[in-house]
Amino acid sequence: MKVYVTQGHEEGIGLEVFFKSCLFLPQIKLKNILLIAFKSSVRETLISMNLPFQIQDNSVILVNIEVPCLWQEDDSQSQSFSCLELGMKLAETGGILFTLPTSKDQFPGFSGHTEYFRHFYHNKSLGMFFSSPEMQMLLITDHLSIKELEQELTEEKIYASLYNCIKTFHSWGQKFNRFYVAGLNPHAGEGGLIGSEDKRVEKAVKRIRDKFKIDITGPFPGDSMLREKKSSEDVLVYLYHDQGLGIFKALFGFIGSNITLGLPFPRYSPDHGTSFNLFAKNKADYRGCQFSLGQALGHLERMSYGQNTSYKSKSSQP
Repeated sequence: MKVYVTQGHEEGIGLEVFFKSCLFLPQIKLKNILLIAFKSSVRETLISMNLPFQIQDNSVILVNIEVPCLWQEDDSQSQSFSCLELGMKLAETGGILFTLPTSKDQFPGFSGHTEYFRHFYHNKSLGMFFSSPEMQMLLITDHLSIKELEQELTEEKIYASLYNCIKTFHSWGQKFNRFYVAGLNPHAGEGGLIGSEDKRVEKAVKRIRDKFKIDITGPFPGDSMLREKKSSEDVLVYLYHDQGLGIFKALFGFIGSNITLGLPFPRYSPDHGTSFNLFAKNKADYRGCQFSLGQALGHLERMSYGQNTSYKSKSSQP
């Protein structure tokens, strides 16, 4: 089993932050990584980093480390999509998928990795979970327009997303202290004075509490729910993308992981995009990738020892 790292967009910062992260890893951990990439893109990135390197048949020698690689040559579709397809196939045989950032135009008909995964694996309940050293966050919906929220956020949708999250982490051996679930309307609806939609949240939360016998409460006002959190092992559940990620990124920037829940394998990704404006400038901040890659490697280690547990809230990086 390995952590299968897919290249991402060839004109983004993915390869740069990945190689910078590798410089902090001992060789024994690098052996558990397999980068799936195109030689031309790796060469261009490494030249821009001003570090000595050699491209081998099955690896890259960078300074004094060796990064295992599986080179792609199929250019019938985008580089990032070709690498992703192969990474998915390999992860299905055992291991972890780690995707470097790409752009939404690389997924014709889909708005990103998660939407494509939902389509490919016929699972609408796949969830976006975000992890930082101090915060764990689940989104009930993600890339959805505001005008669709009221119709999309049914009791069943909220229940299914919570169920998928808890079931996945239980299968990984990971348990959290508490779950706090936000409401949709301001002030969680003020008991019906500002809409009745939050009754759906209340009913879904009760069903989950009865099903799993866990500490889960809600709905809470989205603007103040953060104050309810008592530890880094509590999970904040937000109903839509910017309700949660505005808080997450304001507090932690891009030091975090985007984790897809419900796939046949664990999937990790840095919590940032391609940053095309920084491509080939050797200025990209690698710390988010370092944190996320450390989580993926820690998860792989526990899987390898028969402890199929999830990530911990602290990075395994030195």
